[in-house]
Amino acid sequence: MSAAGPLRDEVAGLLRRLISCDTSNPPGREAQAAAVLEEHLRPAGLECRRISTDPDRPNLLVRLPGAGAGPSLGFLGHLDVVATRREDWAVEPFAGIERDGAIWGRGAVDMKCQVAASAVALATLAREGFRPAGDLMLLLMADEEVGDAGVGSTYFVEALPDLCPDFIVGEGSGERLPTPDGPVYLLDCGVKASASATLTVRGRAGDASLGQAGHDALAELGRLLTRLREHRSPVRIHEAIGPVLDALGGAGTDEQRLARARAADPALDRLLGALTRSIIHATIVDVPAPQNAIPDRAVATLSCILVPGTTEEELEQELRTALGDGPYDLEIVPPKGGLISSADTPLRAAIEAFLAEHDPEARLLPALGYGFSDCDVMREKYGSVAYGFIPFRHGDPMVNLETKHGADERVLVDDLVFQTQAALSVARAIGRLTTRSSASVSSAAPSTITPAAASPSR
Repeated sequence: MSAAGPLRDEVAGLLRRLISCDTSNPPGREAQAAAVLEEHLRPAGLECRRISTDPDRPNLLVRLPGAGAGPSLGFLGHLDVVATRREDWAVEPFAGIERDGAIWGRGAVDMKCQVAASAVALATLAREGFRPAGDLMLLLMADEEVGDAGVGSTYFVEALPDLCPDFIVGEGSGERLPTPDGPVYLLDCGVKASASATLTVRGRAGDASLGQAGHDALAELGRLLTRLREHRSPVRIHEAIGPVLDALGGAGTDEQRLARARAADPALDRLLGALTRSIIHATIVDVPAPQNAIPDRAVATLSCILVPGTTEEELEQELRTALGDGPYDLEIVPPKGGLISSADTPLRAAIEAFLAEHDPEARLLPALGYGFSDCDVMREKYGSVAYGFIPFRHGDPMVNLETKHGADERVLVDDLVFQTQAALSVARAIGRLTTRSSASVSSAAPSTITPAAASPSR
């Protein structure tokens, strides 16, 4: 049996068990997944501690204690998953079925694959008797997908204000993207900012039995949302994606460089399209009216994912430009997040060293993540250097982009093994660092910067 054989069996088995825990959020109920992990990790000698304000929705802190002589590293994940409907799937979404060389199920990509891989990596190190210079940890959160229950990362950092991992590897990019200049992986050094807006459309109630009664707020909302769907946000190129444009865009204006980089691969086109403009979708609609009355009010919640540096005023101006005139009100929750960690750290070097050994043709390019992750909370509260990176060496990047939060989500078992090997390599590299021997402890220490303003496309 190959060296990867036992590792493959262990990580695939653990992922299947985690997927079989239905942690759809809402309601979450992450306790079952936490128990599966505790049962797997404690026999290896790892310390497991639940950090919770709701026993049904715990966060889990797992620790391989270090000697106190080097930086600490945490693998950050979440145990909840996005809700789904069984009828949309080709397989049962909570069965953890292995088919066509992949494990299928809700959370396979987002992000129980990385939870399983990092858990098996730490268990392997513990069984080997590895003693890191600094603590190696798993930080496994509840309520990441919704985030409004007060039980997840925001509670965790308040309950453990002094934990402060120096380095964090969390969820984010990591698809292997083919380009004419060779394959690349993106490294999320930060994420876009998040905001929301409430669009309230005013109408006039009337009898739904009459042909021309009232003024239909729901129909008006439909018209406005059609305008929003047709709107194309202006390009805003943030300095954090400069390395991608430098590597793939060649010479010329920012627009020309972006166009060439996007043309390199369909998945890269989708990712860079998301990273260089506002992404605005209506995600919740509420029409509080009886069935036999024309509604006089319709409300939509707009999810707004923004280039770091976008202000509340700029968001409101863009929304009003997109929607045009009409009988509506806008209420905006200001942007939050968008912090960015330094790209020049021993953690990046450790990831690059792994890729140099296991995928030497590929390059690692610092960039941004296109969606929120708990990495942002860790940057803000702990000052950690936090990168989003889950490497998918073998799979088609478009499968991830199409099935994450959708139907038929799946991860190749070969990629699951690759992720475990990556976590092992990075943990060993950081675990061998000492404060005295690391010339980058100034950059290895917590290091975040506030987001610079994005420049509009010239």
